This record gives sequence, C-alpha cells and structure tokens, in this order.
Amino acid sequence: MPVAHKKHHSSVIVTSIALLALVPVVCEKQHLSEGVASAAGWLLCRRHKKKIQATLVKANEILSEERVRIAFVFTLNGRAIRQVYRLLKTLYHINHYYFFHVDARQDFLQREMLQLAKRFPNMYVTHNRLPTIWGGASLLQAHLNIMTELLAKTNWKWDYYVNLSESDYPIKKLEELVAFLTKYKTYNFLKTHGRDTPRFIQKQGLDQTFFECENHLWRVGPRNIPEGIRVDGGSDWIGIHRNFCEYIIKSEDELVLGLKRVYEFTLLPAESFFHTVLQNSKFCGMFVDNNLRITNWRRKLGCKCQYKHIVDWCGCSPNVFKSADLHRLMNMDEKPIFFARKFEPVVNQDIINSVDTYLFGYSNQAFPGFNSYWQNEYHHLDRNTKVDDAYRTFFHSFIRLSLRHLTDSNRRCRLRFIELLEVNMFFETDHFHGLLVKFTAEQMSSGKVYTLETQLHPKTFYMMYNTGNLVGRLQGLEVGTDFDPKELIFRNYGQLMGPYSNIALRHSWGNGNEVAVSVAWIDPSNTVAASFDMKIPSGVHIGSHKPQFKKPLRPGVWTIKVFHEWETFAEVKFLILPLSFYQERPILAPEIYATHNGPKGHYLEKDFDFSEFRKPLKIENITEAENQATINGRKVGKDLERWIDTLTAEFWQLQNFCAHKETVPLCGVLEKCEHSTWSSMSTDTKSTITLVDENTGYLR
Repeated sequence: MPVAHKKHHSSVIVTSIALLALVPVVCEKQHLSEGVASAAGWLLCRRHKKKIQATLVKANEILSEERVRIAFVFTLNGRAIRQVYRLLKTLYHINHYYFFHVDARQDFLQREMLQLAKRFPNMYVTHNRLPTIWGGASLLQAHLNIMTELLAKTNWKWDYYVNLSESDYPIKKLEELVAFLTKYKTYNFLKTHGRDTPRFIQKQGLDQTFFECENHLWRVGPRNIPEGIRVDGGSDWIGIHRNFCEYIIKSEDELVLGLKRVYEFTLLPAESFFHTVLQNSKFCGMFVDNNLRITNWRRKLGCKCQYKHIVDWCGCSPNVFKSADLHRLMNMDEKPIFFARKFEPVVNQDIINSVDTYLFGYSNQAFPGFNSYWQNEYHHLDRNTKVDDAYRTFFHSFIRLSLRHLTDSNRRCRLRFIELLEVNMFFETDHFHGLLVKFTAEQMSSGKVYTLETQLHPKTFYMMYNTGNLVGRLQGLEVGTDFDPKELIFRNYGQLMGPYSNIALRHSWGNGNEVAVSVAWIDPSNTVAASFDMKIPSGVHIGSHKPQFKKPLRPGVWTIKVFHEWETFAEVKFLILPLSFYQERPILAPEIYATHNGPKGHYLEKDFDFSEFRKPLKIENITEAENQATINGRKVGKDLERWIDTLTAEFWQLQNFCAHKETVPLCGVLEKCEHSTWSSMSTDTKSTITLVDENTGYLR
C-alpha cells in the first residue's frame, strides 16, 4: 500500500549575479500524487530502515553468478601522469571501462590521456571539461555530465560507477572488488557523516548559499535547509549502481530536479547531493555505509583553512600516506576496503612500492626505475598553462650553463640552443634529486638537431654556530614558496624564486623546551628587510613563517639569520633570481629597472627601519653591497644573462648530461638517455602501459 508523504519544490533565485546577491532557498511543501509517492517511498525507508552489513567476499566465492562490470571514473588534476599510468596498470581489465575527466586547466594531462585512450576501446577521455575547484559546484556538475555521457554509450555495459583520482591506489586486487560488488549488486556504496546531522550541516556550510565564479567559490549568505527531507552527506568518493545513476540523470521527479538546483549553490555539493537524493528516494533501502576506501585523515594537520584562496570557507583535506602507515593498510586485509587515499609519489613513493610489493607481489628487481619517480613541471606544447617568469628564467639559464659546460669540455663541441621541450622533477628513494631539462640544440658544424637532457641539483647554504642548546635543537632552515601546511613541505621543490615570489621560511626543531627566537631577513644590498620574533613550542616542531614583503624583492643572494638574545646561532642563504622573462616574454629595459631594484621604500608596509640591527647581527661591507646591488639592477641584455647565470651556477650543480637515441659528434662520450637511470627518457616499467594479455585480459 502506498505511503502518503510530501514532495518538495526548491528554488534558488538569482537576482544579480554581478553583485552575487542570492535569495535563500525557499521550500514549498506540496502533496505528491499517489504514483510518485509509491515510487519514492521515503517515509517507508525512515520507518523500516535497517543498516546493511556488507562483508568482504573472496574472489573464488563467486562462481556461477555473472560478474559486474565497473565504470572507473577518473577526475584528474595536476601533472602526475606517471602515477595515473601506474594506477591504471593495477585496475585495467578488458571487462571494465575507464572514463577520464581532466580538469579544464590542465593541458598536459589531457593531451597525455587522449594519446593513451586511442589504444584501448574501453577507455574514453571526455572533452566536456570543467575546472573542478575544491568545494565548488563544478565537481558535482562534472559527475552529472559524466553519468550522462556514460549512459549514452550504449556499447558500454557497465553496472557500477566508481570514482577515483590520481591520489587513490588499490589495496586489494581488482577481482576482489568485482566479487564484492557482484555479491551486493544493485546496492550503493557511500560513506556518511554519522548521526549528528545538525553539526554536519553547520560544518559543511549547507545552511549557507555559495556561488562559483572565476574559479572561486564565494559565500553569499545564510539560507534555509529545504524542509521535510533528510539531509545526508559524507565523502564524495562513491560506488553507485547504474540504476541509481539513471534515476539521477533521467528522473523528472521534483525531488531530483529541486535538489540539483539547490546544490548548484552549495559548498562541497558532491559530498552531500548523492547521499541526500539516495536517502529521500526509492533507493534508500539500497544503501551501504561504505565508500570502498580508507582515507588518511589527520585533522590536526589537514584542517588549516588551506583552501581560503579558493573558497570563502575553512575546509579539510586528507594527508598523504607515508611509509610508517603501511600497517594501517595491511590491517584492511579482512575488511571490505579496496582503495586508500591519498597517495602522492612526490611526497612518499615508498608506501606505494610497499603496497605493490606486499599486496601484489611485485619486486623492485622486476621493475627498472622502481625506486625512481619523475613528474613533469613544464611542457612546450602547453598553451593554457601559465609558467611563472622565475621558472622560465631558471630553465633557460640551466640550458646556457649546460651548453657552456659541453663547450668547455671540448672546444669543438659547438651547439646552438633551439627550443626548451620539457622540465621534469626527479626523485630517487623519496629524495629530490633535482630538475631534468630537455631541449633541442643544433650542432653548428653540421646543422643537425639533437635532443639533449641535463640534470641539475640545488646546493644548500645552511650554517650553524655553536651557541649552546639551541644548536642541537634546530634541525633545519629552508626558504621556498607554496608551503603546504598539511604535509609541511614546500611544493616548489627546486626553490625557484624571483622578485615577485611569496617566500616563506620553514624551520624544524627537535625536542626541547619552549623558546623565543628572532629571525632577520637580509637582502643582497645588506639591508635588513625585516626582523620577526617567533615562539617555538616545546617538543618536536615544524613551523613556517611568511613575511608580508612589498614587491618586487631585490634579486640576488638573500640571508636569513636566526638569533637568540642577539647571538646568531644559524643562518641560511637563498637565491632570488633576476628575471629574463616578464609576463612569459623576454623582459624589456623599463621592466628591468622596475623589477630588479627592490620595492619603493621599506619592505614592510609599517615602514619600520631595521638598520640598527646591522651591527649586532655583524652585517659588514654595507656600502659595497649597496653599490653592487645598484649596478646589478641596471643590467640588460647579455650583462643581465651573465648575472643570472653566475647566480644560477652558485646555487645549482650540473650533474649529468645525455643525448636522445644517438651520440653527438665532437662532444665527447655522451650517454644515451634511454640507457641512463636518471633521465626522463629512461625505462620506467611500473608506469609504462603495455599491451593486453589475450589470455587474462590484464595488461602485461
């Protein structure tokens, strides 16, 4: 017998997009027709809901039943193409389907995935791309678009929609996931927040109206939650059945249409939309509180409002699994958990290698490059990806230094630079081993063009002075940009910094008592740009300090001195490189004068003069340094290039050189890049997509 209940029509009125003035959601309660009430059955679910315990199934337990087919949906961002390939190698089988959505801002990843998908009939890369910013409605819209495209592929006979990113990795074999979903076929797998719905609504900002514009999510103001429905949510990583996907995409039910409209103006909509539709529809009895994965939540580190530049809200993000976390993954062996996140090989690849070794039986002997990782930083075919002017200046200086090194080694080896092709970061056993710069050059004697690659490694200039206990407690000083407060590292691994960089200091301390120290920032003219006091808490501590300097910073060698009671006990030198490029083109003379002479006035807005600090900090040769800084700030053309290259050579070491496929006559014995262990063109079996094994259906 049908159960009478209410149907809800929700509307959000946009009165002025330009002013971002949104009227809160208005809910109008109407009686449902008997047919719709029968289809939804929401009250029946609320009265008779029973929590379903879906236990693990071994692959050999599913014998006669037809196994489900999975549509793995990858929402990809960044440049970690090799990790994407590695992930695919663990999940690929000819019976399943692989759909890729690459963030609209990522040229490199889209181009690489399109090339890969050409080789496999069960892979597809969508051209309907959105910029999926954190917390934005664009991610939910991307999922709705993907479901629409998947359902339109009539030759793809999939049963389940499982979404993944480049940060996921399986901790069980594919056949175990297939067996599990086959046993519980038609159920939907989502992770909920728990029982405290009011707190969830408040923390998620569901009682606020948000509007996404220009890759930013703006908070407009408070709103009312639609009445009479159960609001649910949790994780936006899901495993949902095709029947539910069809209901979401094809249903004309006002519940679905109204919620779609509401969630267009909602923070983190993908973390709540599917849950709420499911709980208020005829599918509510086909729900399992499990999103098939374990997430590495460490909220003390992961909830530091690190997305405030993207969204007007404080959000949380999981941490990267590291080697010490392997036992947590091994403990999932008897649980229905098939994936873990997050993994990031630039932070810790060893944990991924351990999963491959201990759970899949792979060994490093079988995989050349098993302990190495390469990640692209620059590609010449990118058109929409903006390259920082400091980065571009460094890259071209690296090439000039490399070609000069070849000529100095052999005077007959005369090469003319043609084009910068790629720059890759190189890691070995989870240590950064520098940048790999790939470029073309013409041999002037023959006119033949060669592809070359060079490896350069940064030098460090960190010094300690003997002043008691603080020396033993301070473990490191490092200056960089793009500090990640969650992982406590700089994302600018090469410390490529220029006059417009937002620099910060990372300081790490061992165990000890609370102490107050001071930090002085000294520019290349020996001007004390600023001095700050820092309170270091007791115990082990890693902190960051980001001064709000006016720009541009004066180019050259900077120094940070850390002192206690006017006794300097540590210092670190770092490079602010002058620019040879400005707004992605060669810099012009007027721009040089404006960029290479420091800010107008003092470095801080409060206009405080720190000159009195020079004597106690033992800063000498002040006049000489000021005069040289003035001369450097006027350099143009070849003089500017020579200054840039001198600074680059002071802070970077040329380590290796190789040629692509062939040797270069008159240039001595150059290793072939394909035979090296460091080059981005060397063998990397773990991330190489090969052919399908016709007997098993897996990749070879």
